[in-house]
Amino acid sequence: GDFNSLPFTVKADLFIPGGGRPETIDGENWRNFFAADGTPSARAIVEGANSFITPEARTELQKQGVIVMRDASANKCGVISSSYEIIANLIMSAEEFITHKQAYVADVLNILEQRAEGEVKLIFKRHQDADGHNLYTDISNDISREINQHYAMLFDFFSRNPEVCAEPLFQQAIFSHVPAFLREHEEYRDRIKSLPAKYRYAILAVEIATSMVYHADKEGDVLWLLKGHLSRLYNRAA
Repeated sequence: GDFNSLPFTVKADLFIPGGGRPETIDGENWRNFFAADGTPSARAIVEGANSFITPEARTELQKQGVIVMRDASANKCGVISSSYEIIANLIMSAEEFITHKQAYVADVLNILEQRAEGEVKLIFKRHQDADGHNLYTDISNDISREINQHYAMLFDFFSRNPEVCAEPLFQQAIFSHVPAFLREHEEYRDRIKSLPAKYRYAILAVEIATSMVYHADKEGDVLWLLKGHLSRLYNRAA
């Protein structure tokens, strides 16, 4: 009993449930997260693991002003880390990786910080743009859906147009995605160019998809697309 009450009674600026029993905070007990004066035991919750909070409780907590970063956003760096393990395995031998592990891991950590910063900044920006009417967790779901949609479309495009990957601009995108250590050493740069085709498509798709969502200028992007479309249309007509 005492153990189960800890999330509701221990005051903190930030609560990170990294395990514990699933659905500990649910639609019945979420009110216990607040003191009699309406003050939450923690101003923000970053979900780590085990579905600690039910969807209903997430919604109710946010309606009362608690910031909730759901697991879909909080755990993205774990998925990203796995992708860089695969890249290291494809490009470096075991001996090379051990020799350069410190530099490679430092680069990956830097990438993870950038991705995490991009995610949280976009969530808070969209929340602010909506005057607080959009829940943080709903925004997180929207971001994941947008990235996945862009990724699927782009991967399909590069699969059907493999020659595009060799163009300098797209090569630059591939190099931008990999850890700095690899692109700064000529030997590894050459190996990057020789990655299996499907991995090049995946790298391009994820690099472009994430940048389109995190760094989008929607008005500017639409204008750019319109100008390109009209330019092609009228040039053909002429």
